[in-house]
Amino acid sequence: MKLYFCSNDLEGKLWQQRAADRLRQALRRLHGLVVRIKVRLDDINGPAGGVDKRCHVELVVRGNSPVAVTATARSWQDSVEAVASRVRQRVVVQLHRATSVEHRAMVLAPIRARVAAPAARPSTQRRLRLD
Repeated sequence: MKLYFCSNDLEGKLWQQRAADRLRQALRRLHGLVVRIKVRLDDINGPAGGVDKRCHVELVVRGNSPVAVTATARSWQDSVEAVASRVRQRVVVQLHRATSVEHRAMVLAPIRARVAAPAARPSTQRRLRLD
């Protein structure tokens, strides 16, 4: 799992290791499936304060489409915590959907084959007419 980090704020750069540790902790069960994680910490409106600390995470899961999660909070800790919990949920849901679609395809394949090619009637069989 490769981790890339970017921030436009000095304090956000100091949160690099904490954010990485928190994401690794959140994704520890899925470690082998996650190929790459991009983390971006931004202070939206600079020193003005308020709810302006944004944490954006994009990760690539092997064999699936990328997952992106963003959270904005008053502090870096709150935004990182929110993203870590959401990203775990999103990855698990995505993997569950992919697994259920594959399972559904395997279950329905024989049924679709029977419907597509109806059984041929033997030529020896006669239809009876009831007039």
